[in-house]
Amino acid sequence: MMGGGWWKITSAAGVRCIQHAPPHHSNSDKTIKEVICSLTEKVGAAKSFTHTTDRSSLLKLLPQSQDELPPRKMMDSWDSALIPLGSEERLREKYVTFMGGVRVGRLLEDLDVFAVWLCYKHIHNPRQTPDMPSPYSVVTALVDRIDFNQGAAIRPDKDIRLSGHVSWAGKSSMETVIAVEQDVDGVWQQVTRAVFVMVARDPLNQGSAPVNPLVCETPEERKIFQAGEVNKLHRRLIQEESLFKIPPNESEKTLVHQLFMSMANPKELSFSSKMRPENSVWMEETKIKNLIICHPEHRNRFKKVFGGFIMRQAYELGWACAYIFSKQRPRVLHIDDILFRRPVEIGSLLYLNSQVVYTEGCHLQISTKASVMDAATSVTSLTNIFHFTYEVDQPVTASIPRTYHEAMLYLDGRRHYQLVRGMRKFYGQGENTSDTPV
Repeated sequence: MMGGGWWKITSAAGVRCIQHAPPHHSNSDKTIKEVICSLTEKVGAAKSFTHTTDRSSLLKLLPQSQDELPPRKMMDSWDSALIPLGSEERLREKYVTFMGGVRVGRLLEDLDVFAVWLCYKHIHNPRQTPDMPSPYSVVTALVDRIDFNQGAAIRPDKDIRLSGHVSWAGKSSMETVIAVEQDVDGVWQQVTRAVFVMVARDPLNQGSAPVNPLVCETPEERKIFQAGEVNKLHRRLIQEESLFKIPPNESEKTLVHQLFMSMANPKELSFSSKMRPENSVWMEETKIKNLIICHPEHRNRFKKVFGGFIMRQAYELGWACAYIFSKQRPRVLHIDDILFRRPVEIGSLLYLNSQVVYTEGCHLQISTKASVMDAATSVTSLTNIFHFTYEVDQPVTASIPRTYHEAMLYLDGRRHYQLVRGMRKFYGQGENTSDTPV
């Protein structure tokens, strides 16, 4: 037992993951709002957007190497926080959907804040006294994976608890695993778990900063740390096998050719893709878009646009895309591989583009891209890519690519779908088309 919670290692969809069942907590637990307030104090963030806080003086507090920092244990960063939906009716209004469920986008915002908080708990800098703001800027690099339990509907009138800790640490990056539970008849039941990868930066967010090494005290902790190493290797292999780096494999090439032949007219010897297969929709017709002006209320503690806000907007657009396409109420199953490429500045025009890139039976794979648009030139720069897997009650029509560009989107969506559904571990491996995870 560590940090008051029992831990076990399990396997889900071919990826080792961690599940956590923390102990019973009293009504005196901190809320996520209190975590946000504590986080603001810890980094010395300005309360007002118009007030300028000079963090350059904190550079002298930053250690030059990891050797200057004491090792930390997993229990040092363990914490929990409540989202008191059961007792605070006004708060409940922010989280409830028009269908009576809980807005997953709001949970993503809270998970992002809580992951940052856990990383600040892990960091212990001997150069810093308790009355000083932290010289670290902790930013979200990647949301590795969020899996939702099928059949475990999240209610808007019951408290939700977030709990977790730093599970792996490198030189400047940290992995956090967070369990999301809900009070059901006095018993906390897990509804999802999330893996966030965070990066420590200097006070001006211009370069990386060393973090405390993580030490393991028990065999269970070593398994948790090793799972973080496996996750890191898994991410590296996926990046190396990206369609932007290597061509599709042989089975994917065959699939693209079969799709092409289903749209061609061999009798007329025509290669023009004009014949849409039965029970299908052109991928280009599944797009929906949104443009958001990023105001100061959307800022984080470092006066950039809050990553959780971007995730919420992208998720809700993706959900709407799945809803419009399927004409049914979508249920999210997996949120996978959200990559934060660059920060978004206050005042930016945030352009969101969501489309159905792959379907299979009752499942839809949605890709949502977030870009910053230059108002003067209309040029867009990619900042985030989001991958969502939804499920509906009845089988959906197929989303069919019409161009080579769309065929690559189709294959990429198919890869993500097969990874999260457990049909393969890595792209280069043979496919397992059965329902049994590899």
